[in-house]
Amino acid sequence: MNPISNLENQFSFESKDIPEKRQKALNYAINTLEYYVKLDHSVAVLSDLADNKSYIFADSFGSFFEMNISGYTTIDSIWEEDIYKRIHPDDLFQRHLLELEFFNFLKSVPPDERLNYSTKCHIRALNSKNEYQYILHRSFYMLKSSQGGLWLAVCLYNYLFEKTAAVNSIEGKIINTKTGESFYADTYENCRELLTIREKEILVLIGKGVISKEIAVMLNISINTVNRHRQNILEKLNAANSIEAVRTAEALNLL
Repeated sequence: MNPISNLENQFSFESKDIPEKRQKALNYAINTLEYYVKLDHSVAVLSDLADNKSYIFADSFGSFFEMNISGYTTIDSIWEEDIYKRIHPDDLFQRHLLELEFFNFLKSVPPDERLNYSTKCHIRALNSKNEYQYILHRSFYMLKSSQGGLWLAVCLYNYLFEKTAAVNSIEGKIINTKTGESFYADTYENCRELLTIREKEILVLIGKGVISKEIAVMLNISINTVNRHRQNILEKLNAANSIEAVRTAEALNLL
């Protein structure tokens, strides 16, 4: 699912560049990450948001995920499901909230500065012994299109070398890698306006188990309008279903 399909045009996935130009830039990004993972000994996922493809690179940290550590592989998705299924469900959910906050934070940043920011957090993932172990996760946008839209996203996974106390948070941060400034992203203040008042009304009713037909009668709107709002909610929250949407909205303090 495209989680940001309804955002304003100047901040949407961009595919307007000619294919030759995009391929040249993509090749540059692939070559860069091939060298980077060798220096960082990490696992990197390069996601092409326009073509819905990902390129997965692995050096020595690939053994943590029991990956082939030679070259890179390509998948037809921007979500690295084989990695996601190894991450603790609670941490995966919190990381999802962090990414929503990060993306909406970037909407407030001038386009020329958006690539200066990244996220950092620690998450529990299953190692080769099938035991949960804290690892380091970072993400950022590597390239944008000539139209200014965010295009190539990168997720990095590696060992967490600093000691981590047992907490109920991934301690997600948004960092300006150019200035060194950072802040914890646990208040989700940049997501406060993510849903409209009507969408919140409908999601509250959904959370109470009210079906679309009944919602339409209660709010005096057509069932087609209810269904359109439901779809918009799922896309904005990047949720697979209504249950996930309610959980995400509650965690973001939207309801």
